[in-house]
Amino acid sequence: MDASISMFDLGWQTYFQQQLSLDDLETHNIARVCQAEPSQYKLLSEHGLLTLTKQSYQPEMTIGDWVVVNKENEFVRKLDRSALFNQGERLIASNVDTVLIVSALDDTFNLDLIKRYYDLVHDAEADAIVVLTKADLCDTVDEKRDLVQRLNPLLMIETVNTKSDEPLEALKGFFKQGRTVAILGAPGAGKSRLVRSLIDVNDPQTQFSEPQESLFRLPNGAVLLDSPALRELQANEAMSAESDFELVAKIAEKCRFNDCTHMNEPGCAVLQAVEQGNLEEFRVKAYKRATFSYTDDVTTKQKTQRHAHSDARARKHSLAD
Repeated sequence: MDASISMFDLGWQTYFQQQLSLDDLETHNIARVCQAEPSQYKLLSEHGLLTLTKQSYQPEMTIGDWVVVNKENEFVRKLDRSALFNQGERLIASNVDTVLIVSALDDTFNLDLIKRYYDLVHDAEADAIVVLTKADLCDTVDEKRDLVQRLNPLLMIETVNTKSDEPLEALKGFFKQGRTVAILGAPGAGKSRLVRSLIDVNDPQTQFSEPQESLFRLPNGAVLLDSPALRELQANEAMSAESDFELVAKIAEKCRFNDCTHMNEPGCAVLQAVEQGNLEEFRVKAYKRATFSYTDDVTTKQKTQRHAHSDARARKHSLAD
């Protein structure tokens, strides 16, 4: 037995405990999936690392799943999930409690991408905390933070200074024993620096003694879940968000006025595309949020004032326990 690993170290919670039978407690073992391969699963348990060969009678499993095995390390059943990230039929990760959505406050700030990640977390039934990095490189921190807050008034948001080497004490308060945490963010958002500020991946206290690359110890007994599939998912979302932005921007180039706000100007190619069913309105709204650092009320006020000077123009935006 590996005495350095306990069930709570792996993210065990009451929700899963309640699913165990007396037989499970007396004659079976519990393990957590830490690697999903084409022909087998790798699982971590109090007894160390074990391999489970895929069989046709088994349900499809993913990293983060809790599994009941017998004394011979044979599959018995999978416990119900508390959360699940998936892409269509493809399973990405499960049983994640809290997701840190990391976004830089510099020129790469993309509200549409933050919303994409937030929707992913919401659909997975996990909690979200938005971490806004590189605050020292931004002169409009409050405005951008307000835009993010509009996604949900109850959304937790933390702001991080790039130059600070101190651990993020505010975030550590959300890490508790048995909690599983994941991190989402576009390349360059500051995810790696965030992880380094929280844990030292080379520290023996961070690594479980068994060799695997998906589960790491966080402060206060929490667990960080990472995997190639999760990294691929966030990369795909980042590319998709950029594609949406470019799509609206390309159509906007055809507007009659260079400073078109795409609200009610004559000759607006964006509005015309929406009316003709060639462009979804939610993409236009996301484009406006990501492009203009104004609220809807301010934009409307500015348009009204400038229409008074010209009828031809108007200007430019709108957990944890």
